[in-house]
Formats: sequence, structure tokens, C-alpha cells
Amino acid sequence: MRMSLDDRTAQAQLTPAERRELLRAFADRMLLKVTAMDDPEDMTGVEKAVRTAAMIERIYSRCDRAERQKPEPRKVEAERATNKEAAIKAQVSLANTLKWGDERRRDLGHWWDVAQNVTKTVPEAPARPQTAAPSRSPILPQVTYVDLTDDIEAARAELALSRRAAAKSVPVPPFRRPPLNSG
Repeated sequence: MRMSLDDRTAQAQLTPAERRELLRAFADRMLLKVTAMDDPEDMTGVEKAVRTAAMIERIYSRCDRAERQKPEPRKVEAERATNKEAAIKAQVSLANTLKWGDERRRDLGHWWDVAQNVTKTVPEAPARPQTAAPSRSPILPQVTYVDLTDDIEAARAELALSRRAAAKSVPVPPFRRPPLNSG
């Protein structure tokens, strides 16, 4: 008995077409052996022959069904193209999102860093004292609110000032009305 050093399963070693060929060859050998045997003489021999014939038929049926279900090359190519298109769209969307985030970070300037620091340094709430009798309502976590109104208003004011300064530095040509046709 020969032992293989390869620890992969038969499914990992063989392609589906190779597995079908091996199964069909096995069923062919079984069929040849069964036809070479003598006819059964008692009921147990008949039952054994019927079970063997049913097994051979199932193997052939499985091989035939797998061959019928092979994907058409055109469908496979169309599916690959669709998946490739979806992947490209996802990459473009991700790139746009990252670009928007970088632009937003640049526009906000140091306020971006302030917001990052504020969210990291939210003060923790003091622990609640334990009550003697447990309540029937579920214990809700204590929520603390940090008032960032002043920071937000300062950021808005600074952003508006920078927008005004940018708008003043770019000369805008005066609006001229087109002449009316007085026909």
C-alpha cells in the first residue's frame, strides 16, 4: 500500500474535470467486474447486485450532471467583466472619499486637530454609588455631554474669515448686461 506524503485532499489536488474522469473510470471498472461475476443464486446475492448496480448508476449520474452544469466560457467572461467593473467603481469611490477627507482636513486646518483631541479627552463620568435594593429597570450608562458650542462657533468664524479673505484676493470682473436688440 502506497502512502502519499501530500496532505492535501483529493479535491485540492485534482481539478473538477480530473475528478469526473477518475469517477467515471472507477464506475467503468466496477461495471466490468459486476458483468464478469456469475448471476446471483439467492436473495442476498440479488440484493448485493442491485445495491452495486444502483451505486454505479449514481456515480454515472453524478458525472453526467456535473458535465451538464459546466459554466459556459462566455458567461464566465461576462461575470468577470461585471466583477471587474464593480471593483473599479469601488476603488474610484474609495479614492474620492479619501480625497474628500484630505481636502476637508486641509480646509479645517488646526480645528481638525482640536476636534481629534477633544474626542480623545472626553472626561469620564464619576461612578454611581450602589443602591441597596436593585432596581427592576435596566441600568443605563451615564452619559456626559461636552459643550463644544464655543469651539464650533470659533471654527465657523475663522472659516468664514478665510473664505472672505480668499474672495477678496480674487478680483471679480464686473457684471455687464448684454445689449438689448431693439429691432
